[in-house]
Amino acid sequence: MTKRLIVVLALALVAGLVTCSYAEVQNVKVSGDLTVYGISRMFDVAGGNDNKDDNAFASITRVKVESDLTDNVTATVRLLNERYWGTEVEMTGTGTNPNSDLSLDLACVTLKEFMMPAATLTIGRQELRFGNGMIVGDPDTNNAVSTASPFSNLDMDLSARKAFDAIRLTLNYDPLVIDLVSSKITETSLTSSDDVDLYGINANYKLNNDKNTVVEGYLFERRNGASTKNNNVDRTDVVGGRVATDLTKNLTYSLEGAYQFGKTIGAAGVTNVNRKAFAIETAATLVMPDVKLTPSLTGVYSYFSGNPSNYTAADGVNRAWDPMFEDQATGRIANTLFNQSNAHVLGGIVTAKPKDDVMLKAEYYAFWWAKAFVEGTATATVRDTTTPLYTTQRRLAAQEVDLSAIYNYTEDVQFGLIGCVLFPGDSFQKRTNSHATEVLGSMKVSF
Repeated sequence: MTKRLIVVLALALVAGLVTCSYAEVQNVKVSGDLTVYGISRMFDVAGGNDNKDDNAFASITRVKVESDLTDNVTATVRLLNERYWGTEVEMTGTGTNPNSDLSLDLACVTLKEFMMPAATLTIGRQELRFGNGMIVGDPDTNNAVSTASPFSNLDMDLSARKAFDAIRLTLNYDPLVIDLVSSKITETSLTSSDDVDLYGINANYKLNNDKNTVVEGYLFERRNGASTKNNNVDRTDVVGGRVATDLTKNLTYSLEGAYQFGKTIGAAGVTNVNRKAFAIETAATLVMPDVKLTPSLTGVYSYFSGNPSNYTAADGVNRAWDPMFEDQATGRIANTLFNQSNAHVLGGIVTAKPKDDVMLKAEYYAFWWAKAFVEGTATATVRDTTTPLYTTQRRLAAQEVDLSAIYNYTEDVQFGLIGCVLFPGDSFQKRTNSHATEVLGSMKVSF
């Protein structure tokens, strides 16, 4: 599949390059947004001071320019600045706190009706997101970010960087839409085959019924050429599907499942190991538009397979789910601290609108390890690399409560306030004040 996809995209690119054309600007649109955060996070759930707590103001500024040219050609460029207030530091060789830098967030050309009426070709730095973002949505996952961002040490989940360097061919045969993707995730060396690449195909079909049913299927492959052994390449292949439908007028349901295979190269520093992992996500939402406050109720459940903590390459199979390029957050603190793997997640969400411009939300999540940790095993969180969280053989990881309010001051200005508390479960040794808290205020202006 990978070789065929490369050939298709290469032919499309060559055909575009050999066609001489001179573009004339017909329309230019400038837009953007500015988001300001007030951050207070206390993630010290195990003692110590390693990258857990922070109190700061930060802002994210984006300016986007879209130019419509002749012959269905659109050029898009978006600049991005992420910064903590009170700091003026440019990008250095180490990439430490580049608060004053402007980054090229988007830079792509879109060719509509490319070679045929149904085809759209997009080349360059662009956002890719399929389904619910469980597989493809963020090039470094939702709780990690490039060192080009000042949020690379703390608050990684707040970064707005979601763009991939990619070529995307979209075939729109309404109601069927097919996307072919080839993306360069990491360019390690210009002269060697040691890069990280993503290839894939995604098909989305809307059934012609009164249930608003959408069926989606995909096949993606991430190849890590930098990790090789015995002429094998570290490879994560994932095949899956998603269905979303209206069970009744006010009740919607969705289900997504995926299976991963491929090779883990040099696992535990010993040998090559086959991948065999899977994940399931399901959710149901009931909306009550005729009830006061227009409430809604949502129930969610997710499962991501894992390995036991004493797993070694001698076991022969790697069953740990690879988050790939996920862009999801089930529980804000849990998402910040833990990778999306080796977990059961059960949650409930309640929303209400006391006024047309105010939305209130309450969320509860419980997390269990899919595979329990051996007694005394130390596991680090995303923001805690030197002070480990010591676990017992029990499997309850944590419980989290998130409360939030959104106020649409105008059509262009939105205020938000979020308060979260995470309580570590029985799998962690009890410590004084071992809960984690977050208070996040925000203001977003779009123009």
